[in-house]
Amino acid sequence: AYEIYQCDWSSDVCSSDLAVPPPRQVEIAEGELAQGIDHQLTDAAANRGFGGAVVIEQRGQVVLKGGWGLANRRTHVPFTADTVAQVGSITKTFTALVASQLAVEGKLDLNVPVKTYLPTAAEPAASATLNELMTHTAGLTDYCGGDFDRLTRDQLLSRCMARALEHPRGQASYSNMGLSITAAAIEAVAGKPWDEVLAERVWRPFGMNDTGWTFPGRSSAPFAVGYRNGSAAQPVISDQLRDLAGADWNLRGNGGIQASASDMLRLFHGLMAQPEAVKALMLTPHAQGDEAGMGRAGASGQDPGRDGQQADQQGNPGQQAALTGTPGQNNGQGNAGQNSGQGNPAQLTQAQDRK
Repeated sequence: AYEIYQCDWSSDVCSSDLAVPPPRQVEIAEGELAQGIDHQLTDAAANRGFGGAVVIEQRGQVVLKGGWGLANRRTHVPFTADTVAQVGSITKTFTALVASQLAVEGKLDLNVPVKTYLPTAAEPAASATLNELMTHTAGLTDYCGGDFDRLTRDQLLSRCMARALEHPRGQASYSNMGLSITAAAIEAVAGKPWDEVLAERVWRPFGMNDTGWTFPGRSSAPFAVGYRNGSAAQPVISDQLRDLAGADWNLRGNGGIQASASDMLRLFHGLMAQPEAVKALMLTPHAQGDEAGMGRAGASGQDPGRDGQQADQQGNPGQQAALTGTPGQNNGQGNAGQNSGQGNPAQLTQAQDRK
């Protein structure tokens, strides 16, 4: 059963005090499918410690929008569809979207060596193209250090890009570092930080007011924190990124963004409204083994390079996220889900969808 916890704030140790029904913040639940998912997530919150949010749209109509359980067990903050939570490797989708926009505008060539835009970059990675970097076919190692190990942009371009290739070029092998290098190229072309470019080109135009990197001037108190197997709360990732003061290149471009489930649906709509040339780059497979399109190999949160764990758990193993969509069909559907406890919302909703 779900339990409220009383905590010793100095030690972050919590003990159960009073069993109560978990919060359920459901705004819309229309139809058999939505009601079935609502029932499953209500049960997961009550019996498995699930805390998360799901938004589902079918044929242009939102049929399920809500939050279940707690985003923060210590402060009893309920999860809602507008709760800010980690989206993990969906960060790669943002990076690839901006790179695709710049390519269509003629400001980036995805098929020339990245050293064209990063002249101080070290070989062998400097000879990789942006297309290879975003489709995980550059032969690079997965990452150049732990998520929160300090790494500057200059260190990425020199030390990390100098690492020997781990795979033949052209062979698909997941690489977080490839998307960080892509972010560096975006900064070089745009003349401003990667997250500022995302804010200008994606977050603000799409109306994504609950999406960000370090959220300057905004308290993280209502943000979701992660839990795993009943463990104490994990740190809020934007606080950790802020503490790195720019030496965040082990995550920049490939992970670490936080957003609400409602904003994830806005991302889906914004992507579908892009020029056809941008959508073609984003949604068309570009390499052998690339089933989803440029930069989207991790869009559902899977990161095979990290021992099969969810990429959304980067530095915070208690959080998962998923964004799926079937655009351009009569039964077009967009789904966005997040959680910070036990039970994956994507798996739960997919299981219900099969029934």
